[in-house]
Amino acid sequence: MYLFSDVTKVIASRAIQLMDLPTLILVALFSAISFWSAQQACAEPTAKMKEVNSAASQSDAIFDAMVAKAKANSSKPYESSHELPEDLNSLNYDTYRLIAFEHEKSIWKKEALPFWLELFHRGYIFRDEVQVSLLPENAKAAQQIQWMEFDKSLFQYRGELAGLDPPKDLGYSGVKVIGKFPSSEHPLEIASFLGASYFRAISPGQFYGTSVRGLAVDIGLAKAEEFPIFREFWIEQPGQDAKQLKLWALLDSPSVSGAYALVIHPDETMTIDVKAKLFFRSVPEKVGLAPLTSMFMWGMGKDGPENDPRPRVHDADSLLIQKGEKDWIRRSLNRLDFPSLSNYDAKDLHGFGLMQAERAPSRYNDDEAKYHLRPSVWITPKTPWKDGAIQLLELPSEHEGIDNIGAYWMPKQPIEVGKPIDLEYQIAFLHQAPKQHSLAKVTDFRVDRSDKSSLRLTVVYQGDTISKFSTERQLQAYIDVQRGKAENVVVRRTALNTVEVSCNLIPDSPYAMEMEVYLTDEDELFSESWRYLCPI
Repeated sequence: MYLFSDVTKVIASRAIQLMDLPTLILVALFSAISFWSAQQACAEPTAKMKEVNSAASQSDAIFDAMVAKAKANSSKPYESSHELPEDLNSLNYDTYRLIAFEHEKSIWKKEALPFWLELFHRGYIFRDEVQVSLLPENAKAAQQIQWMEFDKSLFQYRGELAGLDPPKDLGYSGVKVIGKFPSSEHPLEIASFLGASYFRAISPGQFYGTSVRGLAVDIGLAKAEEFPIFREFWIEQPGQDAKQLKLWALLDSPSVSGAYALVIHPDETMTIDVKAKLFFRSVPEKVGLAPLTSMFMWGMGKDGPENDPRPRVHDADSLLIQKGEKDWIRRSLNRLDFPSLSNYDAKDLHGFGLMQAERAPSRYNDDEAKYHLRPSVWITPKTPWKDGAIQLLELPSEHEGIDNIGAYWMPKQPIEVGKPIDLEYQIAFLHQAPKQHSLAKVTDFRVDRSDKSSLRLTVVYQGDTISKFSTERQLQAYIDVQRGKAENVVVRRTALNTVEVSCNLIPDSPYAMEMEVYLTDEDELFSESWRYLCPI
């Protein structure tokens, strides 16, 4: 039995007129789319360490080969994929779904290995050719790769596409990973790589939601965004008892070529380790590292349309940033009538992600989309990234099939041709906030706009720190409002072991107000810092 997710998000771009809004950079385009301890030199390594170090050196050899290919690639002009035949290029969402991989022909299924592969067909919006090559178990050199030629017998062509005869050199558009979690009874789809450098994964019990991207180039600017593509995948055959799947990817675009090593760990929390080296052909205006893409239509702070009974429609409700042990920012998402780009500077970035915090099905009332099961996606650098900013891009959107939220790390260090960038980070697909976040968290907020001259804001904090906090002590609230002010501030503890901060917001301009709210206990930080862009 297989369990497959057949949801394909539309990746779309749109041109939007620049708007004059103080303190916000507004944009014109976006796509909807354990470490080892050091040993003393005289110490004799154990047999297990020898085995692990041998495996690491083998993996490094493959990565080094991909790095060499990316470097050589960057010295040559960029070449796009060959054009699709018209009968594939003209497919729409529904007709593309008439092409399906033959599950019984999944790669490594007959060998009963712990991971199987399936391939995506080119067509519809997935026009770029992706070469897929297989490596034997414990491969020692890239020369051992076996390139997979296009094979139409791997696919079903159904309905009106029953007579489709694709060219023999068509190639593929991406890769799907089938595997098991420790608690899984049957194999299921756990990750997919499809469309430019987009990929998604899940932890047990989750549905696909927020996407990860290899790289973002010229995102959120008054010109067309450049979309790097994963041109090649090298995938190592797993052993019979393998707990992880290793793959390497070649990224390519007009500005950059890069080598990626990814290790997929399907545990009770799915994690993907990423190692990358980027070589630039030219200097883009902007580069976004470890980018995330998601969707927000309505939810906390924004009502849905009257004819839709669902209280919330979103894959993520907030951006979470960790700048230190007790320095956490939560920025609730919004969908405004204009595009906005917000910066959150960090001298030391410990992690960031797009969170789906609310898990109660009744808060979504959608048994089909199951938004309550969408993952929170968290990026953890191997060592904190220095001197840069997390940028949050929020765009208007017509419907929930288009991703309109982006978040990524933008380093202040300028890009240079001939000076590669090295990256190492982990991606975790979480059910809740990262375990190291122990401060009180914002779980709800309300904005009463019945009086346009004075909005009433209520922010709700929850967490173990509140339930353990003495009822005889009083917390203080810090509130800062740009393009407005806060009056009549009230901090109260409820019978539900939450703390509510309420105030009147008085705007002093026609523009949306930006605000920050957090709790302190005798000058000691008690909660995360909550941020929001509040339209009047």
